Amino acid sequence: MKTRNLVITLALLGGLAGAGAAQAEGKIYVGGKIGIVDASTGGVGVNLDPAIAAGIYGGYNLLGKNAHFAADLKGGTLAVEGEALLTAVKGNASGSADWSITSVGAFAAYRHPLTDYFYLKGKAGLVHFDVSPSAAGGTEDTLALGIGAGWKIGPGSLEAEITTHGSDVHILSAGFHMNF
Repeated sequence: MKTRNLVITLALLGGLAGAGAAQAEGKIYVGGKIGIVDASTGGVGVNLDPAIAAGIYGGYNLLGKNAHFAADLKGGTLAVEGEALLTAVKGNASGSADWSITSVGAFAAYRHPLTDYFYLKGKAGLVHFDVSPSAAGGTEDTLALGIGAGWKIGPGSLEAEITTHGSDVHILSAGFHMNF
């Protein structure tokens, strides 16, 4: 089930990137990320050690400089962004089996340049995450907020960010995306 969802997401992002690349030069970005996940969704007496998750993310620059719609956002860019994360290394859960997480989210992401190469990032959106086994957590749809920074490297960017899914899940991640 998880593999099927990841394949479908990759196919959709690949199709989006391929179809829009010719007419939207620099507006589309697609990349991968890896991060440490700290969850506090466990029941009473269940301690969850951090897990490692990996996944894909991508987006489309809607407003701002070099975006689909030119707008004065004080030099910044507003994008719609999506991401899908799966557990790469399960976390240890006392009192039950090891735990894992699957997360899919949609965000509004704002990037504000500090220099020609460095920028700050803020994002807000909705996520659906599933922590299993159910003794370690459960399924939830919640608000997600994140802050980070990025460094432009050639046609792509290296980003580091911390994102919180509600008050239960915190992800410290690093990712790299390419602009098309």
